[in-house]
Amino acid sequence: MRVRYSFSLRRPAIVSFGVLTAAVLLALPWSVGLRAQQGSATAAGGVTFNRDVAPILFANCVTCHRPGESAPFSLLTYDDARRRARLIATVVSSHVMPPWQPDSGEDEFEGDRRLSRSEIATLVRWADEGALEGEPDQRPAPPVFTPGWRLGSPDLVLTMPEPFAVPADGPDVFRNFVLPIPLSDRRYVRALEFRPGNPRALHHARMLLDDTGDIRRRDEEDPGPGFGGMDVPGARFPDGHFLGWAPGQTPARETYPWALDPGHDLVLQLHLKPTGRPELVQVSIGLYFTDTAPPRSPIMLRLGSKTIDIPAGAPAYEVTDSFTLPADVTVLSVYPHAHYLATEMTVVAKRPNGRRDTLLRIPNWNFNWQDEYTYAKPVELPRGTTIEMRYVYDNTSGNPHNPSSPPSRVRFGSQTRDEMGELLVQVMPRSAQGFAPLREQAARKNLLADVAGEEKRVADDPGDARTRNALGVTYIQLGRFADAVAQIEASLRIDPDLAVAHYNLGVIAMGDRRVADAIARFERAIAARPDYAEARNNLGIALESSGRGAEAESQYRSALESRPNLAAAHNNLGRLLLARGAVGEAMAEFRLALRARPDNADAQFNLGRALVANGQSREAVQQWKRAVAARPDSQAFLLELAWLLTTNEEVHDPGEAVRLGEAANRLAKGTNPAVLDVLAAAYAADGRVDLATRTAQLALQRALAAKNDTLAGAIRQRLTQYQEAVRGNVDSTDVP
Repeated sequence: MRVRYSFSLRRPAIVSFGVLTAAVLLALPWSVGLRAQQGSATAAGGVTFNRDVAPILFANCVTCHRPGESAPFSLLTYDDARRRARLIATVVSSHVMPPWQPDSGEDEFEGDRRLSRSEIATLVRWADEGALEGEPDQRPAPPVFTPGWRLGSPDLVLTMPEPFAVPADGPDVFRNFVLPIPLSDRRYVRALEFRPGNPRALHHARMLLDDTGDIRRRDEEDPGPGFGGMDVPGARFPDGHFLGWAPGQTPARETYPWALDPGHDLVLQLHLKPTGRPELVQVSIGLYFTDTAPPRSPIMLRLGSKTIDIPAGAPAYEVTDSFTLPADVTVLSVYPHAHYLATEMTVVAKRPNGRRDTLLRIPNWNFNWQDEYTYAKPVELPRGTTIEMRYVYDNTSGNPHNPSSPPSRVRFGSQTRDEMGELLVQVMPRSAQGFAPLREQAARKNLLADVAGEEKRVADDPGDARTRNALGVTYIQLGRFADAVAQIEASLRIDPDLAVAHYNLGVIAMGDRRVADAIARFERAIAARPDYAEARNNLGIALESSGRGAEAESQYRSALESRPNLAAAHNNLGRLLLARGAVGEAMAEFRLALRARPDNADAQFNLGRALVANGQSREAVQQWKRAVAARPDSQAFLLELAWLLTTNEEVHDPGEAVRLGEAANRLAKGTNPAVLDVLAAAYAADGRVDLATRTAQLALQRALAAKNDTLAGAIRQRLTQYQEAVRGNVDSTDVP
């Protein structure tokens, strides 16, 4: 019976009329007789708050400009607006407010917050004419905002266990908080609502998922709430999605729900800004679930650079990147990201016929108003289109946003004084055949970008052990094993107790079949970090391959004590139990693995084996069909299912068995005797004994050539049956 191991590598904005950064609120010289002037001005057709201005403010501004929200003042009443009439006129006529960065056509993006020319003219004229109030009966009712959760009661609420204190002044604060997600089964998130608690001090947030436990450990090691920085290797966005928040953003409803599994943590990354007084921030996130999986999921393309290095005084440093689509796609949204030195951004699509379409243009980038932009009408791009990005940065004293005075060298990084240049493009392949090549090429591009970034970081700081280890992991993924070993060993010379580095050397040793070396490395990793669940799981595999089954079982169980939802450990423990004949216990472990990871094909396959052993053939077929659907290029999965459908009367389906056997034989290119043997049996069961005989003869030749005497003997016996059936001595339905 074939064995499936679970083995892994480990590697170490948006608002309407919002916060005015460094704005000066002007004292306006309104006279005592202003209200007395109102009647004559109104009679003469002047602009008034009640009739003309309030509808504009209520529709576009008070989402943020109201009590308890992020803006520094309210605009719900006439008195609120009158005191700031000239300021309003100034910021709307200069297009500073409402904040909207793209220079796009009308209705190109959803939620376009720009005012029309006539609306801007109305606000300017109102200020020029003395900010008249108008007749009370002409004022519309102010908007009613839903108290509490806007989308209703969430299915699950995640809240920071304690508030974080933002100091009154000083530099921006970047802080990570880990919120465990209490789930027992996979759920699909159809909507997410972010409640900042204190939006005045929160610039923006990102939400990622972590299933390793490493980020939670870092949080626990820090004495205060959360931990600093923005570097959280291993954490990721849900596949094909970006999760972010900034003041004024409405709750996110997902067209394509995303999967959330047991054992996941939500990593909350907050960019906090001092307001001049101490502030407390305690975020809550509401999740709304559906049990229906999406029929398909989008793919997120990532363009950009991790090698940014901007000299002091550089007025127009450029970051460019491109990606050529291997399939027809529909572009759903774009998310650009940079820090304070960026000045302009351009994203174009160059089609195969030479036509160039602008996907996004931001002529005056402002870090304070970053956003994700969803196309009102998704953009269709054909295969062969090249998506190109160009960002420009100004690192001179003439850039009013430059955080350094005088300007200094700026390199890639996540802190405010670092720089980034990233573009996320959410796309949906237009056919099922487009998913695999698009995912593969996007992953390859991301990996190469990571390698370039890690190489630059090592060159800049050769003594950074974790970066050297991370570079080693990327080299492993590129197949550059000698380079990987060199970098990981260098990380251990810097930090001999770096557990993840020992772990990765153990993985490399296992790949080279140096089992004793792998065991030693995994043991070193565990000595440095006793609760290292992945190291214990892989140590169990190494011990099991050395015939030390009892010790392997102990390691699998220890891994599960540290990480009860570690699907790989449940799967491996189940295999061990099944080999021992403990079928019921094995099935329980495989089901726990699938509860943690419902799409774990190895666990589906192994559960099928246990079900066959338990006489539950129909259930086994269901599991194996799921495994084959998830991994159609697995010869082992195809063969086991084909053999069961050929030989088991309860689920007998020789036609399907032939289809599966032929698929496996195509993958093997006709050279694998075991595949040919199963295919021959399927042909025989389907009544095609002549073809079964010829296929079995070829299988026998291949087995003899491989000197596999045991398999050759079994094939010879079945070949005899096929030959007798051809001669009419045996009913073909009785073979094999």
